[in-house]
Amino acid sequence: MPLLAALQSLPNQFCGEGINHEDQTFTGCLHWQALPGQRALLLHYSASGTDGEILHRETTLLGYLPDGTLCLWPVMDELPYVLAHPAIRQAEGGHGVLEVVFASGPRSLNEHFRQEITIRVEANGQLLYAQAWGEPNGSFEDRSHCRLSPVAGTA
Repeated sequence: MPLLAALQSLPNQFCGEGINHEDQTFTGCLHWQALPGQRALLLHYSASGTDGEILHRETTLLGYLPDGTLCLWPVMDELPYVLAHPAIRQAEGGHGVLEVVFASGPRSLNEHFRQEITIRVEANGQLLYAQAWGEPNGSFEDRSHCRLSPVAGTA
């Protein structure tokens, strides 16, 4: 099942616990919103520390490139620009798991900032939202992940 359809088959609000690149525990919340024509979604994601401080915030457009490739365009506090993240891997497991990895460029492109965002829809309706990145001339590593469950009472 395509990721857009998989997300639209689930409630539109999720929250859960995660760990960021500084080993801080946080509460992550993701809310998706269908755009006109059902061809794209806006994903609103935030991570709050145990003291309520916002650690990360992003709004991401999830849609298709003209060639049919699924793509993310995240707008986040940490980056002064928007990088397209085309899907580079998609896997559907036999147990109802769908995982898509989006990348702003190859991990090996060491002279530039590069990032991967992984969205996994699990058979039980939970989501995994994970980010890996490398700064220019820095190592590329898994940095943050959050396991999200549907919020009761959401559509």
